Amino acid sequence: MHADLHDHVDELQRACALATPAARLRMIRQRLASAHGETGSMRLVTVVSAVEALARSLVVHSSGRPASTAEMRHRQFRVSGPAELVEEVLRLRDAGRPAAHFGAEHWSAFEVAVRHRDLVVHECATVDRDLNQYLFAAAEAVLDGLVELAALDTRPRAIT
Repeated sequence: MHADLHDHVDELQRACALATPAARLRMIRQRLASAHGETGSMRLVTVVSAVEALARSLVVHSSGRPASTAEMRHRQFRVSGPAELVEEVLRLRDAGRPAAHFGAEHWSAFEVAVRHRDLVVHECATVDRDLNQYLFAAAEAVLDGLVELAALDTRPRAIT
């Protein structure tokens, strides 16, 4: 039984590593859709983790890197945090510094969101209710910025 559990985790890790950024974004959007019912700390964990997952995928599958090395690169970046991964995506795409790319206020708030997420996950803390919407918005802005930078959003948009 325990071996099966370990195998399952390994398979899930491998699937995440091999999935293209577009495939990861579809999975992320499905997870975020179910997170709308979540409130507070758990939603923050989900939204910040969404940024982390997409950024890691963009780094692992960046231009010029063969798909055959995706698992190895995923292992290299597995312990990198969300902010570090976003910075690496921007570096690989010559997109400038995060504060310039996403806006200083969004980037600063995202860094705070990461710290809060880490406290929730590692210290069983909760996020102050008054901060929730501010931190959610910052993480969503960074996620949207990554999607735009990578040209992953091909859904038709309404013309206004």
